[in-house]
This record gives sequence, C-alpha cells and structure tokens, in this order.
Amino acid sequence: MEPTTSTTPKHPLAPALQMLAAFAVTLAVLFVLLLGACALPGDPVLNHVYQSSFTIQREGLYPEYFGFKLFQMDNYTDTVMLFEAAAMSERDPLTAAMTATTYNVDNYETMADDLQFYCEQRLGLATGAENTNPPELTPFSYARYWHGYLIGLRPLLCIMPITGVRVVQYLVLFALLAAVLVLMKKRCGTRPAVWFAVSQLAVSVFFVPRQVQFFSTFCIACAGCLWVLAKPRKAGQLSVALVVLGTCTAFCDLLVTPILTLGLPVAVWLCCLPQRICSGPKQCLPVIGGSLCWGVGYALCWASKWVLATLVTGQDVIGDAIRQAGVRTTADTWRGIELTWGNIFRFVYDTLHSHGLFWPCVVLAVLCVAAFCLCIRSRDALLRALPLGLTALMAPAWLALLRTHSIQHGWFTWRALGVTVFAGLAFVYYSCGIRAGWRRLHKKSE
Repeated sequence: MEPTTSTTPKHPLAPALQMLAAFAVTLAVLFVLLLGACALPGDPVLNHVYQSSFTIQREGLYPEYFGFKLFQMDNYTDTVMLFEAAAMSERDPLTAAMTATTYNVDNYETMADDLQFYCEQRLGLATGAENTNPPELTPFSYARYWHGYLIGLRPLLCIMPITGVRVVQYLVLFALLAAVLVLMKKRCGTRPAVWFAVSQLAVSVFFVPRQVQFFSTFCIACAGCLWVLAKPRKAGQLSVALVVLGTCTAFCDLLVTPILTLGLPVAVWLCCLPQRICSGPKQCLPVIGGSLCWGVGYALCWASKWVLATLVTGQDVIGDAIRQAGVRTTADTWRGIELTWGNIFRFVYDTLHSHGLFWPCVVLAVLCVAAFCLCIRSRDALLRALPLGLTALMAPAWLALLRTHSIQHGWFTWRALGVTVFAGLAFVYYSCGIRAGWRRLHKKSE
C-alpha cells in the first residue's frame, strides 16, 4: 500500500489570529521597554539633558544646511523630546509614560533656554534667570503619542548628551543600511542595491541621524528590509511582519515619515528573486493586503494608547487625538492660504511661474511620459512591474492624505518619497528598456 499523508485543513481565521497575536506581542514588548526606560534614574538624564540644552542654544532650533530648506533640521522637536525624557522622573513610570509631559511656553523660540532653566531648577543649580524674569513653564501633556523613541533615547541620556546620542544613531543607521545593501546585492542583484542606495541619498539620509525624530522610521524601515532579505519570505509572512512594522511605527514615530516602514520592505520583497520570477498583476494583492495589515497594526497601536492614556490620566485623550487627526487631514491654513486642493495647485503654479519654471517643468514631464511610453518593453513586462508601480504611489498617496501636515512640515515629510524613488526606479527598469525605444524609433523612421 502506498503511504498516505494527511493534512490538517487550516482554520479560516488562523491568519487573522496570527496577526492579532503578532500585534499583541509587539505592543506588549514595546510597552514593557517603555516602562523600563521611564523607570531609569532621573539625575543622570537631567545632567545630560542640561548639557544638551547648551548644544541646542548654540545650534538654534531650525539649523539649515547649504541654505536649502529641505536640509533644515528640527531641534525644536528634539528639545520637546529632551523635555519629555527629563520630566519622566516627576511621576511613576506608568503615569509618566501615559502622560508624556513636556513644557509649553508662549514663545517657542525660547525652548532651549526654557530647557536649561528647567534642568537648573530640578538639579538645584543657580539659574541665569534669577536676576531677570524667570520663564513660566507650563506643563503640557503629549498623551496622544506613545513616544516610543524614549526606549532608546532615555538610556542613552543616562550616559551621554545629545551629541553622543547623534553619534550612536549614525553608527546604528549606517550599519543597518550597509547590511541592507550587502543582502540586497546577494538576494536581488546589484541593480536593486544601487537603486536603494540612490533612493536614500536622494532623501539626504546622511542628515537623518542628526535628529532623534528623523531617526526612528528609517531605523524601523531598514530593520524590516533586513528581515525580508534574511531568507525567502512568503506573502503571508510578509503580512504578519507588516503588522509588526505598523505597530512599531505608531509606537515610535511622531508623524515624520511613517510610510517608509511600509513601502521600503514591500519594494525590497518585490525585488527579491523569487518574487521577480513569479511577478505579475496578481502580486498587487500582497501589496494591497500587506498595506492593509500595516495599517491595522498602525491604527490599533494608536487607538490602544488613546484608550490606555484616557484610563490612566483621566484626560480626554481620545477626543484630542480625533481633533488632531482632523487637523492633519482636512483643509487648514498655511501662510494665509486655505489648504484646499485648488489653492494648493494654484500656489504651485504661481511659485513655478514666478521663477520661470512652469513651462519647462511641463515640457520635462511630457518628455518623460513620452519616453516611458516609447521604451515600454511589452504589455507583459508592464504588467509584471505593476506591483512596484503601485508601491511607488504609496508615499504620494500618504502625503496627499495628510496634506495639511505634509505641507506645513514639508521640509522633513518629503523624505517619505524615498519609497517612490526606490520602487519607481525598479518599476521603470523592469517595464522599460532603451533598446525597445530605439527599435520603435527605427521602425518609425523607415
């Protein structure tokens, strides 16, 4: 008799339960790590935050490199983070983690001075404001965010000031990037590794570790890419991983470039050899499904903080979060302009026209579209590359969804376009070819 093999049918709810378990475990681990960071001794943190305040004062809140707005840093938000790290010792770890107290003043330009004054008060030092008017520091609860970056920031501040934290971030991020490039060359080939490097250079990754708030999403995205590249991954495994990545992103990010943690791992997965062999329109389903999984982890993580913080603090954190979500996704004003789509397009037109760039940009866009259409290898090649094209649209779609936030903070949100550059280069390469374009031109000239 031939041996028989029995297979146990998979329960239809098994994938959903697996994803729910991945979310719960991830959130629990991050929550425990955050509580541990909040429980660290306060005096070493205060001393190093105090030293950091002088660095911020010297640099200014918004230092700008090469006179280029897109190379502007954000010491203001890092100062808020330093305030939070210092203020954690004011309360027990759970209340401190849920409340996330910083200090708000009428004139934000004095933030670095206020941070110095706060540390001097807490440390019992003579303050430079004694003979003048001392600032009135008003506590402000930033409870709608998890502030998971404190998991790494607060332990580092126990042993070093902000300058040392930046060095550590540079070492960590560039080690991750190097590992991604090495594995990409092995799993995907040389070209995808080059595209990935180009995409990171295009969004000035060399400035990212300079700011704590810029660092989190790039670090999480690179970790996700390394997981994808470690060994061949099936679509179901990718979906579970994206739940984890979405959860980590919502826990650690301050709405800087969250879409990186979705788009880069998905694009890397699509570039891996097993996916390239079976690529086609059907692979749009894992891209869409994975995006939904990432979104579920992201949204559930946010919602869990709002509920838990409301229970612990008694504040209306849910109501505040819903209001803030409305502010970031609906029309608001920026520089006196109501941010409707009509006004946005009009502003872009006026800006380009005033510099004599509108028609050159139109001509360039038309030429690019014409060159793309001319160089398409075949209908089959275009369909096989379609999942990458879909991935390339993730960042523009995200920026459009949060258009108010994206425009108001455009000098750092633009780095989300790293997904578009990487996936876009891959899409163009796999769907187009210069030889195909030359052949079409040659036929037309005959």
